[in-house]
Amino acid sequence: MLAAQQMVWERRPLRVPLSCRVAELEAANIQCSDDEPCRVFMELTAVEGVGPKILAGGNLHTTAATLSSIALWSEDAGATWREPLARIPAAGFESVQFLNDQHGWIAVQPQDQFPHDPYLLVTTNGGQNWEPLKIFNEEGRQGLLQQFYFDSRDHGWALIDRSSEGFEMYETLNGGTSWMLRETSSRPITAKWAVRRASDWRLREDGKLRTYEVERRVGESWRQVANFRMEVGVCKNPEPVAPPKPPPENP
Repeated sequence: MLAAQQMVWERRPLRVPLSCRVAELEAANIQCSDDEPCRVFMELTAVEGVGPKILAGGNLHTTAATLSSIALWSEDAGATWREPLARIPAAGFESVQFLNDQHGWIAVQPQDQFPHDPYLLVTTNGGQNWEPLKIFNEEGRQGLLQQFYFDSRDHGWALIDRSSEGFEMYETLNGGTSWMLRETSSRPITAKWAVRRASDWRLREDGKLRTYEVERRVGESWRQVANFRMEVGVCKNPEPVAPPKPPPENP
């Protein structure tokens, strides 16, 4: 399983493993073959850390479509990395927040023809488990999760851009288990939370090396803790779906 594979950073760019799975290609509505292979790239959009734990999130995509989300997790300040979550077809991890070393959230944005049904993943045990938190009560609603923020483990906000439908602000009082619509507007809504202090973590694109550099603020400078290749590989023939195993015969 991909999530169990460990990558060791030895001051050389890491390349995440590529899985050309039928489910991912079908969800993205693309076909890859020997005659028309698909180059696959990784885009990292967010990184956050607390203590020795670091979480980076983003997506895997071709030039035409988003294949899946991807999360990269280190518990030893960047020395080793693994995927703590299964890749979600046709979706991306857009932003990350840690309140402390136990409570954290990831914004998940499904991608189809249009962004729709954004939701959060939450951990309450330091990243050991992640559970989904729906924002919309019904499925199939167009919407882009612009921002979210928790100022405690129970209280948080989510700002949704619904395109032609306008903008919506939601609030939760129970850690994201349920959300209440607080404001709608045809114009962008101003965030209800105080400006967050500058993060001690950042992602930097190195155009020459074609990598994402994961860096941590140290005093007035930034120190590299890992880097990852943007280009992951090529999909030709997708991995077939394994047929179901027949039931055991009775003795």
